[in-house]
Amino acid sequence: MGIRVIGLPSRGATAAVLVLRRTAAAGVVAGIALAAPGTGEIQPANALTPEDGARLEQKLSTILGRADTESPEARFTLLLEPEINAFLRFQGASQLPTGITTPTLRIGDAGLVSAEAIIDLDLIRQQRTRGWLDPLQYLAGRLRVTASGTVRSGGGVAQVDIQSVTVADISVPVQVLYELVRYFTRTLDHPDGTRLDASIPLPYRITELQLSPGQAVIVQ
Repeated sequence: MGIRVIGLPSRGATAAVLVLRRTAAAGVVAGIALAAPGTGEIQPANALTPEDGARLEQKLSTILGRADTESPEARFTLLLEPEINAFLRFQGASQLPTGITTPTLRIGDAGLVSAEAIIDLDLIRQQRTRGWLDPLQYLAGRLRVTASGTVRSGGGVAQVDIQSVTVADISVPVQVLYELVRYFTRTLDHPDGTRLDASIPLPYRITELQLSPGQAVIVQ
């Protein structure tokens, strides 16, 4: 995800968003934390606490710190689904890209990653002239976008296989998600954003994402 800093967030929160921006895109959260129903059970929003998000913030700061050092043995960091969603709701909310609100993530069986967010589609639709066959020509305003797909990783790269994408509960082509992810993951160093239809390099010496229901293990 790209980053929009509002006010003066903590250094830890900024670091955590940097990690989520890269690894989430690799896991279809990412890039955006868009989604559809998954096999994992998501924590109710009113059950999430700032303390859950603070735990994730500390873990992601640890991941960033390990990126500067080599180790003869693999290093593992466990990220729990409630911690991820609490961080997105509390510590990281002000640093989400403009146009994305209330993202949630769930991790199911067999590498299935699902997410959900309210997206301001006007930001994307107005980027260029669109033909009458382009679905984004007809999608406007702030709508709930959902997507799900499987994630495979190893050797420092991740691959995503998108299974479904919906906007306001209407099925749309996967190309819509590809464009959304590219738009919201643009940075000064990578102005074209992340391509979900290609292998995605994992940053910070991350070699693998081990996914199981309700959790992700970051391997460095």
